[in-house]
Amino acid sequence: MGERQTTVSQADLVAGFRRLGLDAGLTAMAHSSLSAFGWVEGGAATVIQALLEVLGPGGTLVMPTLCQRDRELRFSTWDPARSPSDVGRITEVFRLWPGVMRSDHATHSVAALGPLAESITAGHSQAHGRPSPWGPAAFGHGSPWERLYQLNATYCFLGVNFRVNTMRHFVQSLLVEEILGRAPEARQAQLRQRLAGWLKPGVWPNWDDERMERRLAAMNLVRYADIGEARCAAIPARLLVRRTLAIIKAERAQWLDEPFLRWWRDAESAEP
Repeated sequence: MGERQTTVSQADLVAGFRRLGLDAGLTAMAHSSLSAFGWVEGGAATVIQALLEVLGPGGTLVMPTLCQRDRELRFSTWDPARSPSDVGRITEVFRLWPGVMRSDHATHSVAALGPLAESITAGHSQAHGRPSPWGPAAFGHGSPWERLYQLNATYCFLGVNFRVNTMRHFVQSLLVEEILGRAPEARQAQLRQRLAGWLKPGVWPNWDDERMERRLAAMNLVRYADIGEARCAAIPARLLVRRTLAIIKAERAQWLDEPFLRWWRDAESAEP
């Protein structure tokens, strides 16, 4: 017989989420793994109910509802009302929750419930101006990811670690945008052409997210709480973005691969 799992109730979850720093009126973004908690009474719905209880009617709950299926066909098969979230059972149950709104982006949508749900999710497909391998709308100006940063949402990892940190893509886009913005306009088109795009190979900044978690935790920026068998973490979105960006910029050779470092050097050499 398998090892007996810890039984986790809604009350256990509520108490744990409060230890994590969640409270009434906050905006919280949650990555999650249902199985990591142990045996949750009532399943995914209980986790959602516990989060909503802690945030209260004045708080807003947000979850990623990313679609990673269909690969190169994702943009043509995408349907915001029907395409399932495939980043965990909790996110899919939440997507179908009464009153939940979902942003319109084929690869990096979010779902939200609460007073700020509409302002967070609206206009995702029209977001613009910031490069990413998933198009300018994914993490662009006016995207939900930018709004979570602006709102300083409490960014939570429930039974998962920073390896699933989707906000890091927002940081990547900010970094590339900043580097391009310093390069002479005459060189920007050529530099953009070398970047990775949808179904287009190219350079892009990537780093070890679990290592970054350890770094941020060592700076006492990450709050942890154990709930059942799950190790949970939380960090304010602005701290997550700003400190990650600062570390990468200050220690680029320690975090980034040579192809992107070469692109960065080329961008800097193009400066007047």
